[in-house]
Amino acid sequence: MKKANQLLHESSPYLLQHAYNPVDWHPWNAASLQLAQQTNRMLLVSIGYSACHWCHVMEHESFENEYVAGLMNQNFVCIKVDREERPDVDHLFMDAVQLLGIRGGWPLNCFALPGGMPVWGGTYFRTDQWIDVLQQMADYWQNKAGALIEQANKIKEALQTQQKKIHHFHPFDDDPGLLHELIEQGKHGFDVVHGGFGGAPKFPMPDALMFYLASGQILEDEFLLNHVDRSLMKMTSGGIYDQIGGGFARYAVDSRWHIPHFEKMLYDNAQLVKLFSEAFGYFRKDHFRMVALETINFVLRELYGDEGLFLSALDADSEGVEGKYYVWTALEAEEVLGDRAPVFMQWFGIGKEAAWEHDFNVLVTPIPKADFCEKHAIPPPDFDNLLAEAKHKLFVRRTQRIRPGLDDKRILGWNALMISALCRAYDVFGETTHLHFAEKAMRFIRQNMYNPSGGYFRTWKNGIAKIPAFLDDYSLTISALTDLYQSSLDESLVMHALELAEFANTHFRDDESGLFFLAERENTELAVNPLETYDHVIPSSNAVMGLAMAKLGLLAGRNDYLEHSKRMLQSQKEQMNNHPGSHTHWGQLYLFLEQQPMLLISGPGAKMACRSIRKKLPALVVTAATETESALAVFEGKTLSNELHYLYCDSKGCRMAVFTEEQALETIGLKEKK
Repeated sequence: MKKANQLLHESSPYLLQHAYNPVDWHPWNAASLQLAQQTNRMLLVSIGYSACHWCHVMEHESFENEYVAGLMNQNFVCIKVDREERPDVDHLFMDAVQLLGIRGGWPLNCFALPGGMPVWGGTYFRTDQWIDVLQQMADYWQNKAGALIEQANKIKEALQTQQKKIHHFHPFDDDPGLLHELIEQGKHGFDVVHGGFGGAPKFPMPDALMFYLASGQILEDEFLLNHVDRSLMKMTSGGIYDQIGGGFARYAVDSRWHIPHFEKMLYDNAQLVKLFSEAFGYFRKDHFRMVALETINFVLRELYGDEGLFLSALDADSEGVEGKYYVWTALEAEEVLGDRAPVFMQWFGIGKEAAWEHDFNVLVTPIPKADFCEKHAIPPPDFDNLLAEAKHKLFVRRTQRIRPGLDDKRILGWNALMISALCRAYDVFGETTHLHFAEKAMRFIRQNMYNPSGGYFRTWKNGIAKIPAFLDDYSLTISALTDLYQSSLDESLVMHALELAEFANTHFRDDESGLFFLAERENTELAVNPLETYDHVIPSSNAVMGLAMAKLGLLAGRNDYLEHSKRMLQSQKEQMNNHPGSHTHWGQLYLFLEQQPMLLISGPGAKMACRSIRKKLPALVVTAATETESALAVFEGKTLSNELHYLYCDSKGCRMAVFTEEQALETIGLKEKK
């Protein structure tokens, strides 16, 4: 019988996967660092996540190998980290590795001094390579410890210098062309053939597309709008979109969206729901509505907990094989589809565009529906019905396979992303169930993830909330609270958002820069507390915080929040110019602060009027509504009358009140779409 290590008492599915490795794994905590210092052993920190294919490979090859485990246990205090639980640890070690000129990724395997300062690391190692690395690092610590200490000090100094470089202040008043420059430089990264950004591997990057969609509308830039449209259409015709069950894989390994890395993450699908909902609001394409709703259905079907929170991820692997759950042979598809097989095998590209490896197909939809219907002389409504039937048959057959592994921990920030997505879907499509799920999740968070010592916990599972929340959790939750207020008009949500903003200001704020640390200042064991400003697949926690505080500042009448957001944005001007593709959420903050668009609706029927007009407004426009009295500061000094009226305000001031939705849209500068 295998002996368990220290991970047996953890709740993370990723850590539990390693609980019976012969490696004497420890979780990242103060006790593990203390053990390293007491025994004068280096730390070996191995970072990954449950849906990571190459993490599984290295575990099977090396961490389950008794000889390799013996080398690790003898020479190091071995620590396993779930990067989704501890983004601060992952951020520190990833930055250190990249400073050394080594490409980052997961699994991330690093060595550190007993106190926790990184020295060296890499990603996946074959077993023979890993043995060599272990022996060399052990020898260095035994015989050349001074060189390793010197290296760690240099890395620490470089990280601290790097953090200081990310906040140089530049007044925006002297540079009205910043937005133009950000967009024009960003265009160089567009893939004008397949959509999206760059070549392989290709990530959807939904928040960047949100920025270009908003910018395209404000600037009336058809090139930007066409790029967003093309990107969404190409993406959803590829294998990265699950043509049978809905939802998106994390990325495609090719440039044309065909072959996904099959893991499905909550944070991707949440942001893509919001993007496709917003895109439908502008383009009015039924296809975008379908994708948004299918993706919501996927999340509710496969990433939803009974208590009302959303689960983290589905693995890329099933039965130890990447993608096995999702792929099809022509023979199996023919068997399932029966007499409709010739038509729908062509629709899904089976044997041609969908062909992958080993006679497997990753389903795509290579031919536009209108062209396909014309070619086969099928009226589009009839085709829709036949397609739904074919997809149902394939879906039922697929459910008989062994499912991929499920990471069932609930992460605060990722749930906040899904709450915001459901709110936007509700605003655009008017499905009350979407608002219901968003409200239920937020209620559970407030009741069950609250930290008695203040603030929130990051994760919840099996009735236990743990790990103090990080800046991304707070910024995304503040954003979700303001989104949920605008959809539900429950003013208590704004009050709670203010409480969280004050908590973040007290415990995370760096007074020198005005930015926010990733971990609480007084609650971290890290040698360098990261300042996260670059957007990745999830936008940077500081950019999210800046935009959340700006919107909250309008709703709550907090000019100090608006000024703070401006200061944060000013600190990023140089970085936005140098790295436009990784600062698009800062670009959204720029758009918002330039305009500060807000629509106030008051009087009889104001709440119903607000719900109606929000279907037609871009997400960037903040709305508030009250029928009688309001506790929100934004309504102070605004005359409430017995007649429904709309008051539009922006950075230039407030316009004259108007009395119909059509007049309100005209005041804002929007035309009602039929």
